[in-house]
Amino acid sequence: MMAAAKSGSLSKYGQECPICLDVFTSPRQLPCLHCFCEHCLQDYITSKATSTLGYLGEFLCPVCYAVTKSQSNDIESKECASLFPYSSLPVVEKSKVERSCEVCSNSSHGDVNVAKKFCVTCEEFMCNDCALYHKSMKMSKCHQMTTTDAWECNPESSVRCTEEFGCLEHDNEDIKFYCKNHGIACCGTCTYLYHNTCKDVFELKQNLPDLLEEMNPHKIMEELQTLEDHLGNFLGMNKEEISIMESKIMNISAKIAEIRKKINRMLDDIEMMVKTEGDRIYEDWMIRKQEQNHQCQSLINAVRSSYALLETVNRHGSARKKFFVASKMMNQLLSYNEQVRERFGRVEHMKINIKLNKHMKVLLSKDVQMQAKIECHKEFKDMQGNIIIKPLRERDVVLSRVLDIDCPSSKEPVYTGIVQFPQGEIMLIDSNNDTCCLYDSSYNFITSHTLPGHPSGLCLFGDHDVYIAMPAKRAVRLLLIRDRSIRVTGTIATRYRCYGLDAVDKDTIVVSGPCSVTSGSRKCYWSLITRAGLVILHHEFDCQWTYEAFIALDMTKYRIYVSVSGGNTVYCFGLTDGELYFVYVSNDLKFPLSVTVDRDDNVYVVGYCSNNIHKLSPDGVKLQIISSGVAEKPTGICFNHNRDIFLITNQSQMGRQLQQYMHT
Repeated sequence: MMAAAKSGSLSKYGQECPICLDVFTSPRQLPCLHCFCEHCLQDYITSKATSTLGYLGEFLCPVCYAVTKSQSNDIESKECASLFPYSSLPVVEKSKVERSCEVCSNSSHGDVNVAKKFCVTCEEFMCNDCALYHKSMKMSKCHQMTTTDAWECNPESSVRCTEEFGCLEHDNEDIKFYCKNHGIACCGTCTYLYHNTCKDVFELKQNLPDLLEEMNPHKIMEELQTLEDHLGNFLGMNKEEISIMESKIMNISAKIAEIRKKINRMLDDIEMMVKTEGDRIYEDWMIRKQEQNHQCQSLINAVRSSYALLETVNRHGSARKKFFVASKMMNQLLSYNEQVRERFGRVEHMKINIKLNKHMKVLLSKDVQMQAKIECHKEFKDMQGNIIIKPLRERDVVLSRVLDIDCPSSKEPVYTGIVQFPQGEIMLIDSNNDTCCLYDSSYNFITSHTLPGHPSGLCLFGDHDVYIAMPAKRAVRLLLIRDRSIRVTGTIATRYRCYGLDAVDKDTIVVSGPCSVTSGSRKCYWSLITRAGLVILHHEFDCQWTYEAFIALDMTKYRIYVSVSGGNTVYCFGLTDGELYFVYVSNDLKFPLSVTVDRDDNVYVVGYCSNNIHKLSPDGVKLQIISSGVAEKPTGICFNHNRDIFLITNQSQMGRQLQQYMHT
C-alpha cells in the first residue's frame, strides 16, 4: 500500500507542468527530458536566461538545472520555446484528468470549451466547433479524428509517438547505434568521429531487446524511488534538527530566567548579550539549513519528474523509446547521486551551550560556545567520500615524552596491553614472551612476571589490583601489585577465549573475544562476570572478523565499546541490556586493537595497520583522526588516573616505544 502511494506521488509529475503546476498545455521537451508548457517555458526563458548564466544562448532547466542550449540564436525571441520538440508523452496521462479544448485555450478571447474530439495527427483535444473548422482546412483535412470517449478506451493506439530521437550534435541524423564503452546512444557520424576506437558498439535495430533488458527500466525506477526515500528522510531529519534547534534557543532564555533570580542586575547585561549572540548563531544556521532544504526539495522534484517520465515511457512507449529514455535516465541517476554526495553527504549539527563562570570573574560571553561537527548522514553511508584526516595539533594534545621500552626478553616483544597506576607506575603485557612488565613513574624497569598462555589485554581496578586476559587458558588472572612486586591472587574461568577486559567494580569485570564460526556466521561476544566466575550477562553479536576483540567501559553512560581486530569496526553496547547503540566503520581504521575512554567520555581506538588513532564522540561520531606524530604500528593505549594524559605503545622498525601525550 505504501509503495503504491509513493509510486502515485511520483507518477503525478508526468501530468503537471513543473512551472505552473497545471495540466500540460502544448508540452515541450528539453534535452534533459523534462517537459513544460510551451508558454511557461517561454516565460521562463525570457525572464531567467540572461540573468542566470550571464550570457545569451543558454539557460538552466527549471527542474534539474542542466545547462540547455537555445534552439534559436535570439534567446529573447517569443518563438524560442516552440523550437523545442513537442512531447506526446504527457498526452497519454491526460486521460486521467478533465480535458479542455486546446485550440480554444490558445486563443485570445478567453472562452474555453470542453474537448469532445481528439486529432490523432496533431495530438490535440478539440471541441466540436474547432474540430469542424480543423477538418475544413486544406492542411488538416486528411488528419485522423476520433472522439474523446474512443480515445479514452485505448489512448495508446491513438497516440503516435512522433518525436524520433535524433542526434543532438548532428541534425537530421537518426540514432542507430549504442556505444557500451561510453554508455550513450549515437548516430552514424558520432560513431565514426568519436567511437571509432570503441570495442563495444552495437546497432540498435538488431540488439535493442538485449540492450533494453540490460538497461532494465524497472530497476532504474526502483533506484529513483529509493533515492527519493533517502532524500525524504534527509529532509525530515533537517526539519527535526530545525525543531530541536528552535527548542534549544528557547531553553536558553528559560535557563537565564532561573539564574536571574540569584544574580539580578549583572544578569540583565549577560542576558542581552547571550540573546544577541544566540539569535545571530541561529539566523546564520537557519539560512544554511533553509538553503540546503531548498536544494534537497529541488532534487526531489527532479527525481520525481524523472521517475514519472520513465514510468510513462515504460508503460506506453515503444521499445526504442524505452531504451533511449532508460539510457538517458541511467546517466541522470548518476548525476543525481553525484549531487547527493556533494550537497547532502555531510550533515551539520549545531550545539549551543550556556553557563555561568563559578566565581563570575569573567563575563558570560566568554563561556558561550558554538561547536559544529561534520558527519556522514546515516542515510548516505554508502556515499561517503574521502575522510579529511585532522592531524595531531598542539592545541589538542602535546607529545610530551618518547621512550624506548627496555624489558628483558628472549623473543621479539609484542605489547598488547598497558595500564598506568594512580602513583604513576605502568604495566605492559608482552604477549610474545608470556610476561607482564612493571615500570616506575619515570618509566624505568622494575620487575616482570611470567604468565604462560600468551596474555592479552589488562585492566586496573583500585590502586593495586590488575586483571589480565589469558585467551589460551580461557581464564583471567588477578594480580596484586605492591612494594614493587607482582603476585597472582586468583583466577576467573571464562567460557571462550578472552582478549579484552575492563573492570566494572571490585567484584565484576567484562571480558570479550571471538566465540564461534558456524555455517559462515562469525560471532564475537562480551560477558559480565563476577570474581567468583558467575556469568551475569552474556551477549553475542555478528561480526566480519573473529580475531581478538578488545573492550573499554564508560561507567558514566554505562556503555561498552568493543573493537574487533582484523577489520575496521567498533561496536557500542549498553552495559545493562546489551542494546546495540551504534557501529562505527571507517576505511581509515585498519586492524583496530586497544580501545579506551577519556575524561569527556570520548572513545580512542588504535589502528595498528592504519598507523593512527580514531577519536570518537560517545555517540560514535568521528571527532578526529590522530595521525601525525604517531609512530608505526600502535598496539596499546591507556589514560592515566586523571584521564588527561594517555600513553601509546607501538612497534616499528625503529624498535618498541612508549609515547606520552598530554591534553592542553
